[in-house]
Amino acid sequence: MLRVLLLFTVAASLALAQKAERDTRADQREMTQLLDLIREAIRTQDWPEAARLTSRLSSSVMMMRSRTTASPLIELQHLEILAGQNATTRNPLLPRLVKAAFAADDWARAEGLANEALDAAQHGVFWWTGDAIHQGNIILGRLALRQNKLDLAKKYLIAAGKTPGSSNLDSVGPSMQLAKDLSDRGETTTVLEYLDLCGQFWTANRGKLQEWIVLIRAGLKPDFGPNLNY
Repeated sequence: MLRVLLLFTVAASLALAQKAERDTRADQREMTQLLDLIREAIRTQDWPEAARLTSRLSSSVMMMRSRTTASPLIELQHLEILAGQNATTRNPLLPRLVKAAFAADDWARAEGLANEALDAAQHGVFWWTGDAIHQGNIILGRLALRQNKLDLAKKYLIAAGKTPGSSNLDSVGPSMQLAKDLSDRGETTTVLEYLDLCGQFWTANRGKLQEWIVLIRAGLKPDFGPNLNY
């Protein structure tokens, strides 16, 4: 019964997504026209008109952005259906499921999935194992920090850094949200240890790791950029 309800929810979500796609195409055409009008206003040095059109364009962009962003709950439900209960299909999706549950503010589900991911990672080395270890520990650490369990959060951060890596982690690098939250609380020693561990798998970091380390040691706050969302 639950599976049927989930399928119905996803079907409804897909229908809404198709409508949103049609609306998006119309918005894109309108924004293209606005851009042409802005260029014309700039060419003729009609600055008040250029400012007015730019304001309209900015509003259109913000509206489209909010409309095309899928809700975390819908993503979680979609992933649950894709994953199923078979380990072959489910285990590779556990890192994404963990993140989706946390993003949906389903703390109990996030904790259960994080522990499931860590347990699955103990049964062999697969392409997703490193992601499961990393995301499982990161989410458990963030949950611990929500409960002000600082020492436990630090423990999970270090465990996340001990992942063997994966094609994804080796390319884009580690998740930095838990590290940032701990750094904001003055736990820079733990964060520096974490960054040092991440250097074992993120060798293609183009100097980012060293930059972050130097800034933290100097008492500054690095810009972790997209790594806050990984």
